[in-house]
Amino acid sequence: MELLEGAYDIHVHASPDVVPRAMDLVSLRREAVKAGMAGILIKDHCTCTAGRVAALNQMENGRCRFFSALALNPPVGGINPTAAEAALRAGVDVVYFPTYGAANHIAIWGAGKPPTAFPLPKTGFKGIRIFDDRGAIRAEVFEVLKLIAEHQAVLATGHISPEESMTLIREARALGIERVLVTHASEPVTPFPAALQKEAIDLGAWIEHAFFAVTPSCPTPVPLETIGEMIRATGVSQVILSSDFGQVENGNPVAAFGRYLEMMASVDFTREELRQMTAKNPQHFLEG
Repeated sequence: MELLEGAYDIHVHASPDVVPRAMDLVSLRREAVKAGMAGILIKDHCTCTAGRVAALNQMENGRCRFFSALALNPPVGGINPTAAEAALRAGVDVVYFPTYGAANHIAIWGAGKPPTAFPLPKTGFKGIRIFDDRGAIRAEVFEVLKLIAEHQAVLATGHISPEESMTLIREARALGIERVLVTHASEPVTPFPAALQKEAIDLGAWIEHAFFAVTPSCPTPVPLETIGEMIRATGVSQVILSSDFGQVENGNPVAAFGRYLEMMASVDFTREELRQMTAKNPQHFLEG
């Protein structure tokens, strides 16, 4: 629990949700405060969490700050500038490009299957890409990026392909978006090799590594050592560790995050390095 004191987890799922979750928001708040955590980002694949987070922050009185997200999946119309504008005007902190609705996700993990069995159009849905049939970036992508820049929010790449992600990062930086996150770079659904992670860092992006990737609930788990090797290849200065927990089988997200941080210590990451990736980096990234 020592490693959770002052830590942030920038990727947590909780109920209410359209699939069962290990913990509800109020219980999660209680566990985070008890552990002395500094912040948690609440992510929902199907809806904006700004309202939920506003309520949680009124309950907290500054003890643990909650952050909100919108994922541009089919339930909000995909890459939908209107949905993005509404969320940003409501104060959402992070806008994710498509996750389970991305064509890349469907190609790797399938459509509407565990661990992301969320609502999809019933017939003929092949997933969302940022490119049109001619290989050009879709107009609505630029509209969403301009809105994120205008509201000084965070852009997260979601589950689009590494090729799409690198294009998105370049366009985001060109439009003045200062905070860009490569979403769980070591999860098999978003396979970013270390060399590409370095390239993203050179463009000013931050790299997220989430512990969901090493659990049996991930369709193709990776060894914890693989995450360690990637981090050693890039250095810790632009890396953020998160859980991506909330799955029933992974239990209490706060306790599970703490356990996996201890496991990172066992693969030769120092307490100071872990503090950098769980406290200093996410605080700078989310709060400026």
